[in-house]
Amino acid sequence: MPFLDSWRRLPPVVVAAITLALATLGGAVFAFFDLPAAWLAGALVAVSALALSGLPVYVPDLLRRVVFVVLGISLGATVTPETVAGIRTWPITLSLLAISLPITMGAVMLYLHYVSGWKYRETLYASAPGALSAVLAMATDAKVDVRMVAFVQTVRVFLLIAALPGMLLAVGLSASVGAIPPNAGIHAATLNDTLIMVGTGIVSALLAERLRVPGGLLIGPMLVNGVLHGTGYLQGNIPSVLLFASFVVLGAFTGTRFVGTTAAMIKRLLVDSIGAFIVALVVCVAFALLAAWLSGENVAKTIVAFAPGGLEAMTILAFMIGLDPAFVGAHHLARFVLIAMLLPFVARGMFGRAAYAGAKATPVKKKATKKRKKRNPDRESKNG
Repeated sequence: MPFLDSWRRLPPVVVAAITLALATLGGAVFAFFDLPAAWLAGALVAVSALALSGLPVYVPDLLRRVVFVVLGISLGATVTPETVAGIRTWPITLSLLAISLPITMGAVMLYLHYVSGWKYRETLYASAPGALSAVLAMATDAKVDVRMVAFVQTVRVFLLIAALPGMLLAVGLSASVGAIPPNAGIHAATLNDTLIMVGTGIVSALLAERLRVPGGLLIGPMLVNGVLHGTGYLQGNIPSVLLFASFVVLGAFTGTRFVGTTAAMIKRLLVDSIGAFIVALVVCVAFALLAAWLSGENVAKTIVAFAPGGLEAMTILAFMIGLDPAFVGAHHLARFVLIAMLLPFVARGMFGRAAYAGAKATPVKKKATKKRKKRNPDRESKNG
């Protein structure tokens, strides 16, 4: 078609502008229908659809790097002194949550490896039961097939939001589902605090990358700003518009990884994703029931706190079904920190220096081998 041919001949900057515009439209549509992780998932679906249709999609790598820093700052800003204080009051449930994390991930990894035939590199990132934005950010920075990771993680979030409230209602653990209350406690930081957040975020990101910390552009700002907010030195978050824009860019960049994905691959990944979700949910619910029994906490509240979902989605879900959002939010924040802080180092321990994009030893070796093969005939002719 002439239109498609013209699109393919557009300059990269124009393709990037179109990609981001349609990603924003996808996020807005998802947000309009109140779907989970709307701006991230909507952008991901929109750009993935373009990629699957064979159209060129592109997001500049520099923009991706900037977005990682912004997300790291924002994720660190979710920590508050109240949350830290609340975490210290729930030692039994938090301890079991920490124990459940490697078991949940291990069970999903084994399922994806032995049942679905995945490589362990992809199963590690796909098995993380939460921290969607951080996991996708780290996966894009690692040498794994991000299409597979993004697909499993996105399907997990959608299935969880769709299934968990109905499950709790069906077994009589929750009486009703109400409207989502306004996020009154979320506010933008002052100009002074914003400048400190941005300054410390940039410096810590560059330092973490200099030290070759896997996912350093995200982890550095998150760690520093988490400490500053947890101690009460800083308050508030970056403007929500900037945060939503970052999710759109991250979703769009992840969607570009679906170029070349066939319909058969989508069908296979959907089956794999549903299976991985069921495995993760069974393990998490089992640990939640044990935690509720040992601690005397409400069963429904503990199940939502242990569910393999994201911090924002599960906290909102707690509001919707009349549970304690502070308890749920604190547990998901704790698991988020564990995943975001430990996953890069687990990847490095399992896969070595090739666990992050900064290690490019394999391509260099292949290139060097090719050069030697080309030079050898010349040397032989000279010697002869």
